[in-house]
Amino acid sequence: MKFKFKKRIFTKLIICFVSLPILLIITALLCLLLDLVTFTQGNMQNLFPYNVVDENGKLQNLDIVQEIGGWLEELDAEYRVVQVYGEKKNNADQYTQDEIFSLLSFSPDSDNAFVGFLMDAPADGHYLCLYERDIFQVNIVLDLNNASSTPSSRLTRLFLVIFFLLAGLEVLFMSLYLRRKIKKPLEHLAEGMERIKAGESGVFLDIKTEAEFEQIVDAFNLMTNELEKQKQENAGLIAQKNQMLLELSHDIKTPIATIKSYANALEAGLVSDEKKPDYYRTIDLKAGRVAALSEDMFFMLKMDNPDYAPTFETVNICEFLRKICAEYYDEITGAGFTFSIDIPEDDIPTNIDVSLFSRVIANLLSNALRYNKSGKYIGIFCRKDSAHVTVEISDDGAPIDEALASQMFTAFVRGDRTRKTDGGTGLGLAISKVIVEKHGGEIGYRLADGKNIFFIYLPFQENF
Repeated sequence: MKFKFKKRIFTKLIICFVSLPILLIITALLCLLLDLVTFTQGNMQNLFPYNVVDENGKLQNLDIVQEIGGWLEELDAEYRVVQVYGEKKNNADQYTQDEIFSLLSFSPDSDNAFVGFLMDAPADGHYLCLYERDIFQVNIVLDLNNASSTPSSRLTRLFLVIFFLLAGLEVLFMSLYLRRKIKKPLEHLAEGMERIKAGESGVFLDIKTEAEFEQIVDAFNLMTNELEKQKQENAGLIAQKNQMLLELSHDIKTPIATIKSYANALEAGLVSDEKKPDYYRTIDLKAGRVAALSEDMFFMLKMDNPDYAPTFETVNICEFLRKICAEYYDEITGAGFTFSIDIPEDDIPTNIDVSLFSRVIANLLSNALRYNKSGKYIGIFCRKDSAHVTVEISDDGAPIDEALASQMFTAFVRGDRTRKTDGGTGLGLAISKVIVEKHGGEIGYRLADGKNIFFIYLPFQENF
C-alpha cells in the first residue's frame, strides 16, 4: 500500500492561528505603504522634499509640501527667517543652532512639534522645509468623534478602512477553510451514524479529509463492517438454533410416539404375555433416549452460555489420558480392535477441567468404536511443542465424507447420516467443540495415511 503523507488537522489549526496574526501584520504594513503612496501621489520622495530646490538653489513646485500641511522658510546665514512659502505654523523668526538640530531630528523622544529638512539656498542662505511631526508617526486610533481633517488623521482613517477590509477578508477565508476541513467531515460522519441508526446495512464512508478524520472514518467503516459481520453471524446462529430445535423435535418425537403406541397397546390388552417384556424393554430404551437427548441438550445450552466458566486445574495430561485409556481398553480390544496408545512418560502440564475434558476424550473414543465398521485399529496420541499440547484419536475405518466432515461439529449431525433411534444423540461432537473452545483450544478433523484423525490443540502450561 502506497504511503501518503498528510498533515494533521491539529497542525493545520496551529498554522492557521500562527499565520493569521502574521497576515494581519503584513496587511497593516501593506495598508500603511498604500496609504503613504496614495498620500504622496505615488512618490515617497515628496515626504522628503529635497527636490523642491534644484541644483542651483532655485525653488520648484511647493504644492505637495503645502498639501500635506508643510511650509518652506528661507533663512539667511544666521538662520533668520527671510521669507515664508505656505502657511507658517510656528512663531519663530530666527533659529539657533540647537533648534535647527532639534528640527532635523526624527527621534520619537523629541519635544519639538515640528520636523524639518534643511537645504542650501543662494548667497550662503538655507531653505528649511517644516512639517508637523505627527505626519511621520502614524497612530492607529479609531476616534469616531474626531472630525479633524489634518493629514495625519486622514492618513489614519484611510489606513483603518483598508486594514479592517483586508483583515475581514482574511478572517472570512480562514473561517471558510476551517469549515471545509472540520465541519464537512463531521457532517458526513453524523449522516453515516443516522443511516446506521435507521437500520441501513452496508454503510460505507469515502471521505478525503485530514489524517485525524481519516482515522475516524477508517474506524467507522471498520465498525460498520464488523456490525455487518455480526448481523450475518447472528442470522446464521439463529438459523442454526432453529434447525437444531427442528432436529431435536424430530429426535424426541420418534421415541415418544413409540412409547405412546406401545403403552396404548399394553393398556388395551393387545400384547400377549410373551411379548410384554419386549414392549417394556423398548419403552425403557426409548425413554432412555429421550432422557439422553434432554440431558445433552441441557448440557450444551449450559456450556454455550458465555457466563459459564469451567473449573480449571493443572494436571499431567499424560497421566490423565492413561486413566481414560485404561477404562476403555477392555471394551475396545474386546470388540476386536487393536488399541494403540502413544503417550509419553514425561509430565506435560495442562490446564483443564477434568470432568469436562474427560467427556471430550470419552466421546471421541466412543465414536471411533461405534462408527469404525470396516477397520480394526483405534489409536490415541499425545505430544507437546513450544506452544501447544496435541491430542489425537484416530481409526482406520471408512473415510468420513467431505461434506459431512465440514458439518460434523454441528449439533445433531451423526456419522451414519441417518435418523435411527439407536444411534447417538447427534450432540457429542458439538458438545466436545464447545468444551475445547472453553479451554482456549481447537478441535478438528483430518484424513491422513488412510486414517480418520480427530485432533485437539490445547495451550501448553510452562509451570507444573
